[in-house]
Amino acid sequence: MRRSATDRLIVSVLLSLAGAVIAVLVGMPEVALFVAPWLVLCALGIMHERDPNVQVQIAVVQDRLMVGDVVEVQVTVTAESNAVVAVAPQPSKSFVTSTEAIRPVVDLVSARRPTDITFEMPAQEWGTHDLGAMDVESSHAYGLFRSRAVMRQRRAIRVHPTPRQLKELIAPWLVRRVSGTHRSRESAQGIEYADIRQFAAGDSVRDINWRASARTGDLWVSQRHLDRATDVILLVDSFVESGHDVRQIFGLIVDASIAIAESHLAVTDRVGLVEFGGVVRWVSPATGRVQLQRLTDAILATGLYANAADKELPILPARALPPRSFIIAFTPLLDDRFVEAIFTARGRGHDVAVIECVPTDDQSVDAPYAQSVARSFWDAERSMLRDRMAEQGVAVAGWDGDENLDVVLGQLMRRRHGGRVRGRS
Repeated sequence: MRRSATDRLIVSVLLSLAGAVIAVLVGMPEVALFVAPWLVLCALGIMHERDPNVQVQIAVVQDRLMVGDVVEVQVTVTAESNAVVAVAPQPSKSFVTSTEAIRPVVDLVSARRPTDITFEMPAQEWGTHDLGAMDVESSHAYGLFRSRAVMRQRRAIRVHPTPRQLKELIAPWLVRRVSGTHRSRESAQGIEYADIRQFAAGDSVRDINWRASARTGDLWVSQRHLDRATDVILLVDSFVESGHDVRQIFGLIVDASIAIAESHLAVTDRVGLVEFGGVVRWVSPATGRVQLQRLTDAILATGLYANAADKELPILPARALPPRSFIIAFTPLLDDRFVEAIFTARGRGHDVAVIECVPTDDQSVDAPYAQSVARSFWDAERSMLRDRMAEQGVAVAGWDGDENLDVVLGQLMRRRHGGRVRGRS
């Protein structure tokens, strides 16, 4: 800890020197007697000067919470000698937008007797944050010296965005041969009606369509679509494009990807994650609540990379990108490398859909003419890109965060039906 003199020591020394000088110059010894207590205080403080060696232990009561929740941080302070200790949390700027509400706590810490201090801080921003930094200041005996240091102990918490309850699911064209809730194009034992055909040897009596049989006089049976599960891969764009609100764009990506992951896991789909940016990381597909927690942690830990190097979607292992998987890409479509990765995945036979995460642009109607023309060209280029994707069987739907995500998923499904991907179920 860095040690320094307090205002009390400075005032005591100045008064003692001033009294001594006045006593000598004026010839009045009683002036020296007046400042003698200050001189004694300085002498005692220097003689008994000892660093109390303050130590803190930091504990977070709950390390997973939602935006708007209050996180409780418990700090245990110990010292080798009596000291007045002031403790103040130093959370990251990404955790709280204002530190004015976080005030230091001052307490008297007795020698070798732990003192517990509790802080409550609102979680204002999603993400992974470290709350293990504490600004600790202690005053020594007689209050003439103080020590100060920022003590760090990694205490990470994960703040999840507010959950979105989705009613819509994007139906995949390619499914696995295991039971699930997605309709297969094969006709067999299922729930959703597909067609009717004439009765054949071996058909179950339960499948007979009695209405059609009564009209024709022959036995007819109902055929139904198989209910299958699928592998859903969340392809997250972590490239940074200058000139855009990266934090806001990535906030949309986080919200949409976590909501869709939770919805597909709820219907027994296997869900995985591929982060494509400055690095390529993945979470292998799996099911269950533990997988949702694993995916959420990976998404919140995603880094944003301003990387100018050429990148291509690598040959990922089968456990990360299984055959016949359904890829949902979350991207602002600003980086050409990520766009090429989408076409690469489609070229490898995967079913691909894109949710374009772009916040609302509050462009003024009084914008300069040159800026309006540039914006028109930019919009035209993006429209051509969406058309090129549609020609390859990749549907795109935009989401700005203001519209209900279910509406966007409905638009995406309608566009997928308009340009159906070929494949066997």
